[in-house]
Amino acid sequence: MTKPQDWNDEELLSRLGVVLDDADPVPSEVVAAAKSVVPRLELEFDVDAIMAEVVFDSASDELVGVRGTREATRELTLSAPGVEIELVVLSDGARRLVGQLVPPQTGTVELTSGQVVRTTHADHLGRFTFLDVPEGPIRLSCRLDAGGQVVQTNWLVI
Repeated sequence: MTKPQDWNDEELLSRLGVVLDDADPVPSEVVAAAKSVVPRLELEFDVDAIMAEVVFDSASDELVGVRGTREATRELTLSAPGVEIELVVLSDGARRLVGQLVPPQTGTVELTSGQVVRTTHADHLGRFTFLDVPEGPIRLSCRLDAGGQVVQTNWLVI
């Protein structure tokens, strides 16, 4: 048997985890509650899709002390090779998600929110809109008409 002073960090954490799991396991109802809150990430995930990364989010880059308008907005830019997805979340009573594919191109855009999947079409300028978007995690999947490329986002909390 090896001595504790010979253990590396990974081995120490692994052994500590086993001890803690035995001494104070996570209650099954806590595990079930956590699983029910998180959307099923594997649902309709396209393994061939190109992932778009958030490169700008006004929620984290907003100016402090600037007076806002009556209409609450949030802007996001997601980037993938060959395309950007620009999004604006408008909260002026009914929440809307307005987006544009850059460079402009047509395609089918899916919005997944929980177990609900909604579809719309990006026009010749790359513009698309979803009305009555609930608060919480969403994911977008864009199938571009030119070439059939699929660009997908990770889950975003809006």
